[in-house]
Amino acid sequence: MTEGDFEHTVSMCVIVHSRNVFREISRQQHGETVMTERRPTPTVRRRQLGTELRQLREGAGLTGDEATERLGWYGAKVSRIENGRISVPWSDVSDLLDLYGVEDRATREALIRLAKEARQKDWWQPYSDLLSKEARTYIGLEAAAESLHIYQPCAVPGLLQSPDYARAIITRAGPLVLSETEVERRIKLRQERQATLSREGGLELWAVLDEAALRREIGGPVTMGDQMRHLVQAGCRREITIQVVPFKAGPHASMDGGLGIFTFAEPGENVAFVGTAAGTLFLGRQADVRAASLAFEHLRAVALGPAASLDLVEAAAREYEQATERQR
Repeated sequence: MTEGDFEHTVSMCVIVHSRNVFREISRQQHGETVMTERRPTPTVRRRQLGTELRQLREGAGLTGDEATERLGWYGAKVSRIENGRISVPWSDVSDLLDLYGVEDRATREALIRLAKEARQKDWWQPYSDLLSKEARTYIGLEAAAESLHIYQPCAVPGLLQSPDYARAIITRAGPLVLSETEVERRIKLRQERQATLSREGGLELWAVLDEAALRREIGGPVTMGDQMRHLVQAGCRREITIQVVPFKAGPHASMDGGLGIFTFAEPGENVAFVGTAAGTLFLGRQADVRAASLAFEHLRAVALGPAASLDLVEAAAREYEQATERQR
């Protein structure tokens, strides 16, 4: 891509993202919800089933421990079912419905069918040996959500990473020493996740990056220059919006780490998450989701607009290209 081509790409992005921003504002002002045909993944089915069973248990006046004890189960099995952490045989669901006094045939059949669907395999099962439980949950939500709002303070989000940048992250950011085969499989998994953005009715992504994510050199100046160009090209796509919180913005509400919100057709199913030193913490309580959404709105307010953000990314790309030239 020549310098002129790059400038033309950025100018086109300004037009595209002006439309995106006005579309987002218009939807919010008119209270519109855009419905798309999306087949829920088994991960989401488990969450839906858990929510329904929790409501039935509470309606029966039982605690999770009481239900577990009465069925002769062990540990916190009912809690894990309700939180969508484990799949459950339809026979166990039938036992729970008996315990909760659910006699309506249509309700029982619907929930048992949901339990069976929740036990089907997700598309990423071939990569399950690479993924923690948290990662599987994350990818399941990502595959089924209508949109993802995400803030990353230190690195480019996986959905926006170029292959070489992803390779540098995978090989250098973790404590594990991976074989080349494992590295390539992880990169391929990341690329398959990115493909969800290209599908009709696929995920809509609004990413807010800290300027530190642009300046932290990962993989060297060549890799970073390519990553910056990759970001600009991604930012031109209709389904992707990118903003950057510049250093000059000073302190803001999310200095402690990254956060995100998965949104679904039913607002009550939205899930927030925050990054911690111990891993990703998922927040399903709607009060927590609202708090995370408010924090994200504050980030969008202090960030540069989409057009100015792409200008900043372009400037970073030029700096990395100049650094590459000096090294030659």
